[in-house]
Amino acid sequence: GLIYEGFRVIAYCWRCETPLSNTETRMDDVYRDRQDPALTVGFELETGEQILAWTTTPWTLPSNLALAVGPDVDYAVVELRGTRYIIAEALLPSYAAELGDGTIVDVLKGAELSGRRYTPLFDYFADTPNAFRVLAADFVSIEDGTGIVHLAPGFGEEDQMVANAAGIPTVCPMDEHGRYTAEVTDWAGTHVFEANPLVIRELKARGVVLRHATYDHPYPHCWRCSQPLVYRAIS
Repeated sequence: GLIYEGFRVIAYCWRCETPLSNTETRMDDVYRDRQDPALTVGFELETGEQILAWTTTPWTLPSNLALAVGPDVDYAVVELRGTRYIIAEALLPSYAAELGDGTIVDVLKGAELSGRRYTPLFDYFADTPNAFRVLAADFVSIEDGTGIVHLAPGFGEEDQMVANAAGIPTVCPMDEHGRYTAEVTDWAGTHVFEANPLVIRELKARGVVLRHATYDHPYPHCWRCSQPLVYRAIS
């Protein structure tokens, strides 16, 4: 009982089928400009509010297992047309187009939101122990997005650390080629980058997308083959 299989989330090239070290991802010309979809999605808390998370990797949403808030961040509860939305108060002005007609009915610290449960966006991993809770995390910033971070432990280093500390296991439904595994039944075998529009379309059809935009940013690419990398839990 002294040996166990662990996982570390690191940069991975799905084309070369190999992980890359931190040294390799810091090489010259590895970071190149890339445009990704930026999605703001509402997760329904057990108390009925929609807590808004922002992500530039919609393909990771099927493996969402938690949400992270800054414990000392102020979060506004905005009521609009009968629905209450939760967003970092400092970032509310950047959502004036969507929430500007709403009324702030409460302001909560992130620490007050910590521990609350929410309904999973997808049912693929609904039985995961200790999952689908709001967790407090010091790395959450209010520089962009909503001040609420969606956590997929198999695809983010900080996601994994915060989730594992809360007893949530690492789930990684991606094969060595960058395609969804059979666990993601609706899109099994689809490359995760090609799944972005499929995931977005599904969530829009459900009415849980508050904003769909694009995000231009430097993004790491493989120095061997020039393909965009992913971050993936490696055994």
